Amino acid sequence: MAQNTNRQNGYLAAVVGGLIGAVALMNFGIYLGIAYVKNFMPNAELEGVIPPFIGYVAGWWIGEVVGCWLALRWRHHRKAGKTARVLAIVTPLGIIFCFVVYSAVFNWLSGRVNELQFAHLYEIIRSVTAAGFAIALAWVARFWTKPYLRSCTSK
Repeated sequence: MAQNTNRQNGYLAAVVGGLIGAVALMNFGIYLGIAYVKNFMPNAELEGVIPPFIGYVAGWWIGEVVGCWLALRWRHHRKAGKTARVLAIVTPLGIIFCFVVYSAVFNWLSGRVNELQFAHLYEIIRSVTAAGFAIALAWVARFWTKPYLRSCTSK
């Protein structure tokens, strides 16, 4: 039994699904990375940054792709798989660009606020830049897959 496809474009579903998936798995990846460092690398210094960073990137990448695909499939939108594949391709580039923007904003703010404000702004800046780039990447992936229906009018 074939299900009807949703005739809307699916931009909102792609963006919301990608954002929820990215934020959820990104934070879970950071948590797992920190737990790994505490349990298996108790005397780590600088190398203790690597597991949370890998969890951050992998959680963002996998979470955004799976969240976008699930939201589009759940709402029965066309080209859900193609949108997820395009998103899987562009997300690593977006993550790299996000780190560049995050570092620039981070360095710009470090000399302008005191240390207590800086520690609080660190989490806010990370969350806002990641959410902004996750939204933009999901929207671009959906835009590039051209989900519009062709009009089948004959002349």
